[in-house]
Amino acid sequence: MTIRKQWLLVLILIAVFSVSINAFVLSTLTDKYFTDYVKQNYEMHFKEIVDYSTKALATEEFSATQMAIELETHLVDPINRIKVYNENGILIVDVTAGYAMGMGMMNKGMMRRMQDTQVEEVDHAKIMDGNKVIGQINIVKYSSAENSLATWMFKSSLIKNSMYSIGIVLIFAIIIGILVSKKMSKDLINTADMAQNIDMGNTTTILQSKVKEIRVIQQSLESLRTSLKLKQKSRKTLTDELVHQTRTPLTILKTHLEGIEDGVIDMTPEEIRICEDQIENITSIISNMSGMIDAEKDIDTLKIEEFELSQLMRQIVNGLKVQFEKKDIDLKIMEHKKIILRTDKYKLSQAIYNILTNAYKFTEENGKVSINYFANTDGLTITIEDDGVGITKEDQLKIFDAYYKGNKGVNSSGEGIGLYVVKENLKHINGSVMVESERNKGSKFIVNIPLKL
Repeated sequence: MTIRKQWLLVLILIAVFSVSINAFVLSTLTDKYFTDYVKQNYEMHFKEIVDYSTKALATEEFSATQMAIELETHLVDPINRIKVYNENGILIVDVTAGYAMGMGMMNKGMMRRMQDTQVEEVDHAKIMDGNKVIGQINIVKYSSAENSLATWMFKSSLIKNSMYSIGIVLIFAIIIGILVSKKMSKDLINTADMAQNIDMGNTTTILQSKVKEIRVIQQSLESLRTSLKLKQKSRKTLTDELVHQTRTPLTILKTHLEGIEDGVIDMTPEEIRICEDQIENITSIISNMSGMIDAEKDIDTLKIEEFELSQLMRQIVNGLKVQFEKKDIDLKIMEHKKIILRTDKYKLSQAIYNILTNAYKFTEENGKVSINYFANTDGLTITIEDDGVGITKEDQLKIFDAYYKGNKGVNSSGEGIGLYVVKENLKHINGSVMVESERNKGSKFIVNIPLKL
């Protein structure tokens, strides 16, 4: 899973979890306070019903119809029905929530459903006139305030609003997550491209990320690229300096040896000493320079090992696959036969890598690059063929020279050292490389090496 998806998923989970906890706490507290309110409201109406009924029966100034109208105003949750009996137990008033005035059709439907599904109970109260019982009131209600219609509607509203809140927060979390993750993933992708371009030897510029950790990586890569460029330039400078410094003692040696050969100079101990001094100068120069160019030691040192070729090819192709796919270049290994080699694995792989890098630079989008190989009694032959821009006859004579950049105007990026390294590496393992190419018809590099070194 990508970092972008992980970030988005975490943000969504945090948002949903936070809103759910908040909704649960608020709904629990609100429900508790609302239930208490319903209970208190019921007790208030119960007292008012008893007081009114006592007054009505004691004074006998109210008719049954008037009492019914007045008592209907007290048909509020959880009260469902009110019955008033006289002192002889005769029912004189009976009002129910089903006939309450002002009740809408929807509320009537809800009341009926509640009546069908909820348990009811009856509270009794005697109507007293002094010490005399003049009647009785039966108040039918739901078994508890939690089961009342108002409480049920209130809980439903809380749940519905909580779901709305979760939905709204989830939408905002997704939008914000997508924007933030897109920015972060873009920085990471740019950083990966920067690293690959450095690896491929391409020039690249990138805006620094605002994320501290990513910016540190980018700065490290920038420092690495600068260090590599300085090292490459330093190698060239030191090599030129080596050539310049060795020219004088070599010229002296050549002059003296030619003089000795022609009989102009006698081979005296002094003359021998002069030649030895010049040889020591050259040795000293080379020793100092080799100590300054650490990478050159790795190039000159062979590490012979036995390995399987097809596995090495797969490793190289897998390493370049992403870069080639970005340019829609089809990179394939045409042969998968197992061949055991005994040679310097690093130098061979670097040579193949550099040839493929060169093919990548000069092959257009949607192009093809294929790798093939076969072995015979003479050794191993590896061919790398592309359908790129091709190489002119003139450039074919120079592309393996150091710092030479062919195909000017097509793709002149790089230092012009890649194919030179190919030639030098193969030379160290007793191999060779040649090229067959025509302009606009692609190129074919042919590598020959012995099976055992």
